[in-house]
Amino acid sequence: MISSTAQKRLTTEDLIRLKEAVNSPENPVTYLGIDPGESNGICGYNVNFHLQFMTTIYFEDITKFLHQFDHVKLCIIEGYQVYPNKARQHIYSDLKTPRVIGRVESWAEIKDINLIRQPATVKATGYKWIGEKPLPKSNPQNHALDAHVHFMYWAVRHGKVNAADLLRKYNA
Repeated sequence: MISSTAQKRLTTEDLIRLKEAVNSPENPVTYLGIDPGESNGICGYNVNFHLQFMTTIYFEDITKFLHQFDHVKLCIIEGYQVYPNKARQHIYSDLKTPRVIGRVESWAEIKDINLIRQPATVKATGYKWIGEKPLPKSNPQNHALDAHVHFMYWAVRHGKVNAADLLRKYNA
């Protein structure tokens, strides 16, 4: 599993290594979970729904990062809505989250990838299913874990992964 704790800008060498790792003939990344924003949590899974990597990617690197994947069939992404009680927070914002979602939508359309949008509200259930509590916003792994929770929520809801197995795995 590839893991990253410190977020940094991607280099050409990083992208070459990433492309080789995620497209390995023996165990390619087939599914992605994404928590979009200025810092994008991204998790990759193999055909058996096993976590292959969990990382955080800067807004500026998201397009280059996504174009390294040749075998992704499905991508789960947290959707985005501006709620009336949060509208003031968006004044003069450059709205990076919906911009990332647009980039992911374009990538998925070009690559013919099934894209599923989920509301943020599913995270509470997803965290219960993996037996974890959400990390504080200040924790650099926050977004990556949120991406994982979104994917696991989908996988459990669609019978791909058993919630009881998740609890045993994460509480072992």
